[in-house]
Amino acid sequence: MEKYYKPSGKFSLIFILYFFLVSVTAFPVLGLIYAYCIWYIPFVYINFFITLGFGFLIGFVVALFVIKKGKVRNPLLGFFIGLTAAFLALYLHWAIWIDLVINAGESYGSDRIGITVSNIEFLQVFSLIFRPDLVLEYISQVNENGTWGIRGATASGAFLWVVWSIEFIIVITISGFLSYLEAKKPFSESTNSWYEEITLPALSYIEDQQQMIADIVASNHTSFDLLSKDIDSEVDSHSVFTLYKSKSGKNYLSVDNKTSKVDDKGNVKFDSDEIVEYIAINSELSKLLLNK
Repeated sequence: MEKYYKPSGKFSLIFILYFFLVSVTAFPVLGLIYAYCIWYIPFVYINFFITLGFGFLIGFVVALFVIKKGKVRNPLLGFFIGLTAAFLALYLHWAIWIDLVINAGESYGSDRIGITVSNIEFLQVFSLIFRPDLVLEYISQVNENGTWGIRGATASGAFLWVVWSIEFIIVITISGFLSYLEAKKPFSESTNSWYEEITLPALSYIEDQQQMIADIVASNHTSFDLLSKDIDSEVDSHSVFTLYKSKSGKNYLSVDNKTSKVDDKGNVKFDSDEIVEYIAINSELSKLLLNK
């Protein structure tokens, strides 16, 4: 048995069907929500987190419905699918957002902060989607004049291109990365199914990481016997074990250390340190972990 899991690189062409389905259902909805949020929330910092959420939701949908159901176990292909999905969802968002610009009405607020009332016309959006040349033309026009500003100054020109480029990079990177990670997960070729993923209750922090890896390789229980579940995972540093089980009889394990730290506001946060990923373990060790 190999020491670590390696994806086979295979995939099922059914993923194309799933990609098409999410492209005509989930992506237009996400693009619509994102466009309205960006249009009606006049706070740049909040919009940054909305952009992060948009990229995450695209990646989540692709990972769950395209990679997982499509049985894509080729990480590079998964990454490419995630990039393509993000590009498509962003394009749909742009078509919707441009329609909001076209139908912009009354503005309310001050020079420093305000909103402009607008709503889309579905037939107009539908026609824009099939006219990428027109969408690009409108984007260029918006860039020249701008539609929003910071501290009373309208964002336009090179600065606005930079902002849009950052938005683009954020969304496609998150979506591609999440899809890549999903395609890396253990898949049983013999049963043609994904491994069952079980995140075990938090255990005590692992001080000697190299010894833990050595014990896993040697199927030695010593390091595991020293671990305790008598911790508060909300505030204490701890370890997280994720077990991957299959009917084929092979099992894999990923282990992370979560180091607790307190920020300037007194909030507890955790730094994640991956100790080992997808290392093969025997059934005896699997049972020990499940009973821990």
